[in-house]
Order: sequence, then C-alpha cells, then structure tokens
Amino acid sequence: MISSVNRAKNLESVISFCILAILAAIATGIFIRQAHTGEKELIDFSKITPAVFQAASETKVYNAENLYEKIDGKAPLYTESGFEKLYTRRFASPADPNLAMELYLFDMGNIRNAFSVYSLQRRADAETLPDFTFAYKTSNALYLVHGRYYAEIIGFSESTGLSKAILEVSQNIRNNIPIDKNAKIPELAFFPQENLIDGSTRFYLASAFGFEGLTNTFTAAYKIDDQTITAFFSKRPGKKDAETIAENYYNFLIANGGVAKTAGNKTFTGKVIEFDGAAEIIFMTGSFVGGIHEAENQQTAESIAAKLLNKLALIKQ
Repeated sequence: MISSVNRAKNLESVISFCILAILAAIATGIFIRQAHTGEKELIDFSKITPAVFQAASETKVYNAENLYEKIDGKAPLYTESGFEKLYTRRFASPADPNLAMELYLFDMGNIRNAFSVYSLQRRADAETLPDFTFAYKTSNALYLVHGRYYAEIIGFSESTGLSKAILEVSQNIRNNIPIDKNAKIPELAFFPQENLIDGSTRFYLASAFGFEGLTNTFTAAYKIDDQTITAFFSKRPGKKDAETIAENYYNFLIANGGVAKTAGNKTFTGKVIEFDGAAEIIFMTGSFVGGIHEAENQQTAESIAAKLLNKLALIKQ
C-alpha cells in the first residue's frame, strides 16, 4: 500500500511539472507574439503596395541558413556582410498581368552593411536617382539603401507604367519603414570631390583587391581626361595597425610580380609599384591606409593619391 506521504510527494511532482509546462508554453507564446509584432511594426507591406496594384504572393522571409534557396550563388555576398533577413513579396496589377514586380528587402543590420552590398552590385548602365541618398534604376528595376535595408525592386517586364509603380514602391519604402535617421556613413565625404565620378564609391567589408588585410575599405573612381583611376582608403584601429597593413599589402604586390618604382613627386611619401602594367600606390597617414589601384598613368595616379593623403591627414582621428 502506498503511504499518504508518498502520494503527497507524487502529487506535488505532478503539479510542479504542470506548472513548469504552463510557464514554458506562456514564455513561448510571448516570444512568438513579440517576434511577429516586431516584424509587423517594422514592415507593413500593405503600405508598400503601389496604387492599383495588389499583393500577388504572401510575404516570404529567409534567414542566413536558407537564403541560398532564393538567391542561389549570391548568398555569400550577403551573409558575409551582416545579413539578417530577407523579405520578399510580389505585386501585380489586376487589370494587366504584364505589370508585375517582386520586392527583395534585405535587412543588413546597419547602413554600412546595406551600402556595401548596394555599392558592390551597382550596374554600369545605372541611372542615379537624385531624390534618394543611395538609389539607382535600370530599364526594369530599382535598387536603394534605406537605413539598415537594401532593397531590390525587379519588374517582370519593361514599360512606363511598371517603372512608375516601381518608383512608387521605393518611395513607399522610404516613407513607411522606420529606420535610424541619424545613421550615416561619414567616410563617403573623405574622398576629394574634384573629378570624382558620381555614384562610383564602393565599400568592401573584406578582401579589397584580393588582399585579406584590406578590410573596411572604401574605393572611388576619378575621371581625368580619358583615364579612370580608382582611389581607396581603409581606416584601421590605430597607427600601428595601419603601418602593418600598408607594409603587408606592399609585400603582397611585390610577391605577386610587382616592381618597386620611384615616385615622380619627390615630396610624396607613399610607395609606388608597377603591377601588371599599371601603377599601384600605397600610403599611410595616422590610422589610414590609402592609395591608388590599377592606374594607367603613374603621374596622374600620384596626383590623386597626394590629394587623398592630404585630405585624410586633416581628419580628426
């Protein structure tokens, strides 16, 4: 016979287990509700849909583990750049099935990550949109950065009506998805503006020019006469790190066939290397590493490098 003491202990165990199960269920429900509420508050797709269009699909959400299912082949570019989520949705006109598009909204975590994937994928035939900070369009698509988000709006055909609707989606994104409006990329103003090609600035989070040490590297293109010259800089944690990266990149070029050259400007403190028939320049100032990549003319390259060096030297570090 089971004693009353044992029965009491068993009953207490059952009650404790039930209480724990109930608490776990409540916690799970709260977590799920908060997650869904957070997404709904951040992205209300009903406010993004263009006029006379309607949703042609449910909103699909991808994370780093299954992103390849949607953009197979390009997923590493995003996942290595701080990617958090991708939201996709299709819109179509009920009156004309040819008027359809798909929105790819990438949550990249912060504006720098969003700008990186935006800039590295910018197309040569792009038309910059002056009303946006970072946006351009092609014949059937529009690409933009909105705070931490990078958006691609891809039309399934080409027409004036569809282009107008795509532009409306971009404006709806800007007006209805909340972001940190104080988030900026101050480094974009560090390049000298004379002869700078509009929209040419790019940001490499890792391995600029195939060298692993050049992380967090900004590049920009300059047009002088018939020459296009790429300038770059990378802000390092400190002066010692900048010296190390500059020296390692110099040695990397020499080890891969580069030949040290004498600078034509005797007052220029950077190093000049001839690499595969082009001029490469490396300099450092404070915590910055900078220079020129693949310039046809050494004299012109030195001129741009000197202007960039002088401007970086004036920046408070």
